[in-house]
Amino acid sequence: MRRSLTEHDGPGVVQTRTVPSWSAIALFTIGWLCGWSMLWRVRPLPAAPARSGAARPPVSVVVPARDEEASLPALLASLTTGLGVGDELIVVDDHSTDATAALAAAGGARVIAAPALPAGWAGKPHACHVGASHARHEVLVFLDADVSLVPGTVDALAHQLDLHPDELVSVQPHHRAVRAHEQASWLFNVLALMGAAASTPFGERVRTRVAFGPVIAIRRATYDAIGGHAHPDVRGAVLEDIALARRVQRSRLFAGTRHGASFRMYPRDLRQVVEGWTKGFGIGFDATPWWAVLATAAWVTSLAGGVVTSPWFALASLVQLAVLVPRVGSFRWWAVVAYPLAVVLLVAVLARSLWRRRRGGTVTWKGRSLQPDQATE
Repeated sequence: MRRSLTEHDGPGVVQTRTVPSWSAIALFTIGWLCGWSMLWRVRPLPAAPARSGAARPPVSVVVPARDEEASLPALLASLTTGLGVGDELIVVDDHSTDATAALAAAGGARVIAAPALPAGWAGKPHACHVGASHARHEVLVFLDADVSLVPGTVDALAHQLDLHPDELVSVQPHHRAVRAHEQASWLFNVLALMGAAASTPFGERVRTRVAFGPVIAIRRATYDAIGGHAHPDVRGAVLEDIALARRVQRSRLFAGTRHGASFRMYPRDLRQVVEGWTKGFGIGFDATPWWAVLATAAWVTSLAGGVVTSPWFALASLVQLAVLVPRVGSFRWWAVVAYPLAVVLLVAVLARSLWRRRRGGTVTWKGRSLQPDQATE
């Protein structure tokens, strides 16, 4: 991938320098351009227009929560100004061993204790199913406990369902990475948005059938028609968001911004980061269109190969990352500069996920054993 050039710099002085071959330049350029195209423009959730006269129909917000005492208060606080008259907030306590239920009740939520987990069900889809079965309203909004919303988010989700009543609306929140180990997630977050295939220059002309689990909105009629979280393809899925989205005609996907919907993923330690991404990373690739897989793989290859091929390639990648990474989260500059380590971690997690899938191994997540890549179809 490199060629040597010999230069004569005066009598008896010969210098040899190594430069990338034309094939290396072409491969890097293709991958680098793929990165731009796959994260060309993230679409924030449009604000709902001001209503004249009657208020919007009420919304049921369902939060599945298992040992979320550290995260739940931030969500509840953000919802105090985000819910309207008649809205309901349901927190499903999924057999927590901490103060999750008490904090939810103190925060104004209706707390429902999840029954024993039935055979064939994963924990989160079961908790979502329980919450939805108790919800009273036509619009269902499922939120992860580590999400924080800004005022108007629930209104905006409901408005999107007014425009697209038979579809699913989902938002990938902006990642607030606070502690040092949380910086390790930036490449995974970038690939999650790229793999959704909703941020390309083609925009909404690309039909998407995936979803982002932290924020999902769907009409009750659509939810019931597709079988909801009780559908056999959804109830046992580790990534129930993707499994649910595959049942609808189309997903409308948006991304949170620094001043919009946000979350903190895996705040405890690096092991939680690794386990969290291992449990479903392979499924994400399974749900990604083939052309998006090729494009993202080409981009990752440009990151990995460019840094060992030419310092100019490495600089071009850094410039690109300085633009792309802030679109998915608030990450430190040093984490981005150390992007070769992020690529190594990505390869290790993907290999670990695929190995466990082949071997039938499990990942321990919040005290439960999960198969990291069980099918979603």
